[in-house]
Amino acid sequence: MRINNPKQEELKIYFENLDTYIQTKGIKWIKYIDLGCKIIRLINFSDKFTPHVEKQLAYSLKNNAPKYDATVVIFQDDFEGLTSKISDEFNPKINLRLRIELIYSKKKELDLSIFDDNYSKHNPILNVNPERGFLNGYDISTNTYYYGVKNLDPEEFIKEGHIFVQIFNQILKTENTNMVHGAVVGLNDKGILFCARGQRGKSTLAVLSMMKGFEYVSDDYLVLEKEGENLYSYPVYSIITLSPRMYNELYNELEGTRFVSNNARKDKYVINIANYHHTFKSKYPISVCMFPEIVPDLNPSIKPCTNQEKGRAITHLVHSTINQMHGKHDIKTIQKLINMVKDFEFYKINLCPDIYKNVECLREFTLKLNNKEKNNDKLCIK
Repeated sequence: MRINNPKQEELKIYFENLDTYIQTKGIKWIKYIDLGCKIIRLINFSDKFTPHVEKQLAYSLKNNAPKYDATVVIFQDDFEGLTSKISDEFNPKINLRLRIELIYSKKKELDLSIFDDNYSKHNPILNVNPERGFLNGYDISTNTYYYGVKNLDPEEFIKEGHIFVQIFNQILKTENTNMVHGAVVGLNDKGILFCARGQRGKSTLAVLSMMKGFEYVSDDYLVLEKEGENLYSYPVYSIITLSPRMYNELYNELEGTRFVSNNARKDKYVINIANYHHTFKSKYPISVCMFPEIVPDLNPSIKPCTNQEKGRAITHLVHSTINQMHGKHDIKTIQKLINMVKDFEFYKINLCPDIYKNVECLREFTLKLNNKEKNNDKLCIK
């Protein structure tokens, strides 16, 4: 059932009824997620959510915060009749068709999608889908996001890989900030932002670099914030995702990490890296951007990007960010992401089959960044 542009008093009742329903489950805990430029209050109504949150957000999850920018409410439900519970206080004169559908429908579980053009013409402001077993909602008046699921079994629940990633993406969309799909590592506060789609080697390079002493922000999702001409990055998750082949290749290096899940797809392994929190950096400055490509060469190399390669790298960053987080290809977001990185120097790293050589090549390059002011030439590593 789709409802378009309800009156504000109707929309208020929807969320009041939803809050009343969720409150009966009892609050398990309230914590805060520190994403650097934004702090999110997280209210948990299900104990089964706790291990997922604590494993994936171990670094950014805090017990207290002086203030917060948004609230995320999470709960588990079987969605039996939830739609009618959300809607059953409407006066039939206000929405007679809705009342008839709720009373006479033979379905025990009724889909509900509410669209408010003040929020989005494409994404519902409240969406209950019993068949798939989820609820997503956003109350504009209180800046509160709702995330309900039916199945919290570890494999099925994290099929998307990273918990709350789409909600974080919405919260972090400001004029100067955005969540992106990429990777950042560096040395001595000289950060390198890897711009590429999946399967191009950026995760393996970033993860192994972290294990070999690099400073680390992320291998997958991170926050970018522009301050004047400076670009900073913030970590979000305490997990990494590796293909089964890379997991096996890095197995000896992964000592002390904890296997979380096979992501319900068997093409990615999810691993907790909380024991590497000492390498994590927040508000980490970006110095250059890098475009990785896997090649059959015996040795890796790094060289400045051509204009065409720079364009490909930026395109990968933009499209991968929007596609991975199910966002819209809107001009405003695309232009913002382009403006964040377009003035940086871009380098291409050709990754050889020897992943350890790749890390040492990156180390040599990154150390030379510290002395770059003395060099008029762009850096090249062969």
